[in-house]
Amino acid sequence: MPHRGRRLAGELIGWWVLLFLLNLVFISTLSPLELIVGAAASTVAAVGAWAIHRAVRPDVGPAGHWTAAVWAWPGTLLTETVRLARLTLAGLRGRPAQGRFTTVRLRAGVGTAWACSLLSGTPGSCVMAVDAHPGAAPVLIVHSLFDSRSRLESVLAEADEA
Repeated sequence: MPHRGRRLAGELIGWWVLLFLLNLVFISTLSPLELIVGAAASTVAAVGAWAIHRAVRPDVGPAGHWTAAVWAWPGTLLTETVRLARLTLAGLRGRPAQGRFTTVRLRAGVGTAWACSLLSGTPGSCVMAVDAHPGAAPVLIVHSLFDSRSRLESVLAEADEA
């Protein structure tokens, strides 16, 4: 089998194993029917994941500020979860939350892919778009539920951003 074929097979098998194991975590019984359906769904999802990975070819980017961002993420996750619970309670009392769109210019040395993953991995923000031009710092369009910046956003963004 050529090198390219082995790589494709390895990636598809890797995705399938990961997705099938994830399916096993979420099913309540290990019946043969559940396993067959899970295996079939994992096959379809693995092909889709491979196709997306092939189309996108994400670049992780530089690792500058990575440790500070990973260190800030759990605190941001906890803080925003509490704030989201408060917003939910306020919404149940008739006070709707609006959220806002903001731009975040990444600091030099911050990788776009991992920065977007960390920001979108919190309850208070979701990266909606990336505006990247050669030679310029990437600008993220972020939807945020809260008016103030999170600690994570402060670590990733240039200091002059508001």
